[in-house]
Amino acid sequence: MTVQAATGNCLTLWVGVSHRHVVEDQFGYSFDRPARHPRSYLSVLVPLLRGESVRHEGETLRAVGSVTAPGAEAPPVLVGALGPSMLRVAGELADGTVSVWAGPTAVARHIVPTLTRAAEGAGRPAPRVVAFFLAGVTAEPEARRTELSERFTQVQRIPSYRAVLDRDGAAGPADTAVLGEEATVERALRALAEAGATELVTSPVGTPEEQSRTKELPAALSRRT
Repeated sequence: MTVQAATGNCLTLWVGVSHRHVVEDQFGYSFDRPARHPRSYLSVLVPLLRGESVRHEGETLRAVGSVTAPGAEAPPVLVGALGPSMLRVAGELADGTVSVWAGPTAVARHIVPTLTRAAEGAGRPAPRVVAFFLAGVTAEPEARRTELSERFTQVQRIPSYRAVLDRDGAAGPADTAVLGEEATVERALRALAEAGATELVTSPVGTPEEQSRTKELPAALSRRT
């Protein structure tokens, strides 16, 4: 809320459930039925952001009190959600989701319908679907894909990521990267939008020159549309 006040209410808050190797191995908490904690957490967080007082006694969290920050409005809350349970939590309690490593098939056939049904059932507005992905405008797409394969070897072994990769038939995160010349990258961006993504967040990859070209492409597309 302090960030909201300091930035003129420009913040979008993104929260997630993390992963078993972090929650259990690093922090010593249980990761059984992982959607329990974000449901309880959001039941506290969202009212607090609206300036309400809370008194919550959940399975994993207790909270009593309120938060005030003069000049701050409640920011939109997005949930990092890929599996059915987390998507239902995001649809029922938050403003939408941020998908990672999800291609057009996963977005269109799994993320958008599951999230939308949950939001409609909870009487909430149409949810935001933010597609986060790696992109590179490059003349050497296979070289860049090889680099990404080496960089993200461990990601494909995390169960939640493995499940969403399988929905697109992707062996690993590198297969979901959008790589090629401007026209190729543009087609891929449009495919994600047509699949139901309401917003796109690009993480540029490649050489400094390629990353610069990649950053210029979405701006050029926005000017055209």
